[in-house]
Amino acid sequence: MKRKLIAALAAVVLLGSVNGVSAFAADKDMSSVSGGWSESTGYYVNGVSGMTDTYTFGTPVVSNLKVKASGTPSKTPDKHTGKRLTRIIDNSGGDAEYAAFGETLWYYKYHYTTARMELSNGTVKTTSGRQWGENATKATSPYYLPGLFDNTEARTYWGS
Repeated sequence: MKRKLIAALAAVVLLGSVNGVSAFAADKDMSSVSGGWSESTGYYVNGVSGMTDTYTFGTPVVSNLKVKASGTPSKTPDKHTGKRLTRIIDNSGGDAEYAAFGETLWYYKYHYTTARMELSNGTVKTTSGRQWGENATKATSPYYLPGLFDNTEARTYWGS
């Protein structure tokens, strides 16, 4: 009797975990795919199976940019670039202020690009807001003059 009870309990646990996996997979919504670029970590993609690792600094999300003839968008952008912009403040003795710039090419997909200057802990100092469009979007944050001990970083984001 004990063996039958243990076998039945094991079957329920096994079936429950299989149903849980398929339910999780069915709930996976590709509209939640996002990613971006950070000065400290480089390029990354969230929400695509097998693409959660960070990319090396300076490497585009998808290499070998090609326009798809079919008109069907890919799961991730065809290209995303991010960088820090610098300008010297006039009559300041050489003080510099910084902005973030991002550009996303995602053919046949309505998407956004956001550019932000953030502290290294994630505190947002300036943001472009989400710049929406189809095929290509660009975003530039307002310039930010960091304080003496501010550790700033340019970061860009994309999503749909």
